[in-house]
Amino acid sequence: MISLLRKNKFLSILLVSGGIFIICSCSVFAVFEVGDSSEFFVDSSFDYETRTKIAATLQKVSANAYFYVEDPFWQELSLVQQGSFLDGLDDIAVQFNEKTYPSLRYIFGSEWNPGIDNDERITILLTQLKKTAGGYFNERDEVASLQEPTSNNREMIYINVSQVGTSLVHGLIAHELQHMINWNQKQRLNNVQEDIWLNELRSEYASTVAGLDSDYVGSNLERRVEDFLFQPSDSLTEWKGDRYDYPSVNLLGHYLAEQFGEDIFSLMIKNNKVGIYSIEQALREKGYSSTFSQIFNNWAIANYLNDKSIYSGIYGYKNPYLKGNVQISPITYSIVSANVINIAQQVKDWSPYWYRFVNKQDASTIAKDLEIEFEGFMGQGDFNVYYIVDYIDQQTVVGKLTLENQSGILKIPDFKTRVDSVTIAISNQFKKSDFQNNEPTNPFILSAFTDLFDEPVEPPGEELPKPEDFGLKEGDLIRAVGDFDIFIISQYGYKRLFLNPAIFNMYGHLTGGWKAVKTVSPEVRDAFKTSNYYRYVSEDKVYKLEISGEDTGILSWLNITGENFLSQGGKPESIFIINKSELDWYPKGEDKTTL
Repeated sequence: MISLLRKNKFLSILLVSGGIFIICSCSVFAVFEVGDSSEFFVDSSFDYETRTKIAATLQKVSANAYFYVEDPFWQELSLVQQGSFLDGLDDIAVQFNEKTYPSLRYIFGSEWNPGIDNDERITILLTQLKKTAGGYFNERDEVASLQEPTSNNREMIYINVSQVGTSLVHGLIAHELQHMINWNQKQRLNNVQEDIWLNELRSEYASTVAGLDSDYVGSNLERRVEDFLFQPSDSLTEWKGDRYDYPSVNLLGHYLAEQFGEDIFSLMIKNNKVGIYSIEQALREKGYSSTFSQIFNNWAIANYLNDKSIYSGIYGYKNPYLKGNVQISPITYSIVSANVINIAQQVKDWSPYWYRFVNKQDASTIAKDLEIEFEGFMGQGDFNVYYIVDYIDQQTVVGKLTLENQSGILKIPDFKTRVDSVTIAISNQFKKSDFQNNEPTNPFILSAFTDLFDEPVEPPGEELPKPEDFGLKEGDLIRAVGDFDIFIISQYGYKRLFLNPAIFNMYGHLTGGWKAVKTVSPEVRDAFKTSNYYRYVSEDKVYKLEISGEDTGILSWLNITGENFLSQGGKPESIFIINKSELDWYPKGEDKTTL
């Protein structure tokens, strides 16, 4: 099903091509009884005969909802068909009361309850909609009739009656329920209008919250994955309401939940910001300083690599269905001798593109190096360009290309002999808010060509996670759950071990001392690369620590030039400064001439 929000933003529609919504309340006794008839305003844009008003009869009352069925549809059913239909309503009510309603309220918050009608139950109207429409939530119903003459003065949603008895109906209800909750939390309580794409993201995740994606085959999640793989570069933030708008928000919702916990949704829906800024505010409330740009880039790379075993898991999914099925196929080019490849592309904001350059140079090829150049449009360009280098020895390096005036060059030395492929992930991130249904495009040019570098070029280095990616900061003391080893972390993504309590106590300036040590998961600890390179604050000598026992180590001077340190893979940012007490504490080993 697909959900569409009208331009006047009164409606949120779900089309049969994929999607799902709904909401409900509960009360001790029912205000209405089975058999009661009512007239309801309906939106002619989605009605199968463009009607504006219909009559419907209450066919079922559950703990949290009234289920009305439109009379013309009901009256055309035989007694047998009516009995079967009521069985379908029973199934809907059980799922809604036991799973959908409590689960969504727990994760996203509450709808307006008891609401405009002072009734804790919500109304679910099963009516005949266009074949392409699965359901909708109409904000007009939350406004008093004096202000909005077509209001039904209820917390209610509309579901295509044709979906009763299908597996899709539960997801439609969950999807629409989130939209009702969103209206209450954002518009009524915070007086802000949520960006459509983020509203839809939560509604897409609602199906998973309700437990409806636990069986992958035939699920909403399966349909979204299939559509995403077919068209992975659809803009995340532009919203036309068509079939291919939904997959990207669905998968990003799952990625956010896995990386930061499901409570991220509750925090973002309850703050007074919208869209990108709402997500960043929720992250700060959880102790993270990650930007949405960083998250989007990591997610884009995860959709290509989908490998949780590297880079502390930020480039993959945990969900077994997503882990096993999500891996986009980049636009691929073969690199042979004397290759020159020029790619010109127009892109919308927050629309990722992937390009893979595969090493096809044979033994007779002279060229051995690869140069990749990027040039983006300056006017409305805020391009982010990442590279993924897959080496022949199966090492994978991910890094960010530094751009100056929206342009940059990536040099890959020894491409012929060392590299299997290089993948470039590109997105423009200029616009941050006020997204429409037809966003402008911005051009870039990507060029790749074989070369012979005149001077030595350092191979691309990995981009280590930063402390702020995990809600930490430079100089924090950490230890992993179940582990007594204490480390201090740097802004460059490195950590050093305090070999024993005696060494730790040599640094009385550490704010908070032992009490300041933060407990993190083993995955967060391992995200920071351990360095054993030390330098005494008053000397230029660099030492290497070798662990010799449980609480002991030997310090050896690296008797090499700075050039040799760099050429052997050493990183200046990996060197930690130590004081005189620690330097004198270690027994000294023989000088080393190699790393």
